[in-house]
Amino acid sequence: MRFMSRGLVVATAALFLVGCTSETVEPSPETEVATEAVETESVLELAVGTCVNDAETPLGADLAEVPTVSCDEPHDSELYAIVTATDGPYPGVDTLVAEGQDKCQAVFAEFVGIDFRSSLLDYHFYYPTPSSWAQGDRSIYCMVIDPGLKVIGTLQDAKR
Repeated sequence: MRFMSRGLVVATAALFLVGCTSETVEPSPETEVATEAVETESVLELAVGTCVNDAETPLGADLAEVPTVSCDEPHDSELYAIVTATDGPYPGVDTLVAEGQDKCQAVFAEFVGIDFRSSLLDYHFYYPTPSSWAQGDRSIYCMVIDPGLKVIGTLQDAKR
């Protein structure tokens, strides 16, 4: 089980789309891709580069699985890093949220190709619950998003 938190910092930078490998689309019936069944994957099994449709998931939701899609289909989020929380007794939600914000921002540029403070993109992350922590889970899953939009393709090296 994991909790989800969204980043709260607003990026301020000019948007340069030359050479981007992704496309953002306004959510609309025309851009929705019909699928026969929603595939889900355990949050603990996600790999960097996995694309997810999780925009409708409430903040603080206790999740075991998330809906995954091919990155060639419209999606909300893409896993850009898995970082490790500081070991010890369960630190509590506030500490994990602060640590997630710090660590996800620190590695943002490695995937996106531009520092978080200069980017138009944002992030959210999944962090351990008390029960998953008790089982040895220390992973924080950092997810890049284009706020309010669906993306087709990867945001790796988007540089925006």
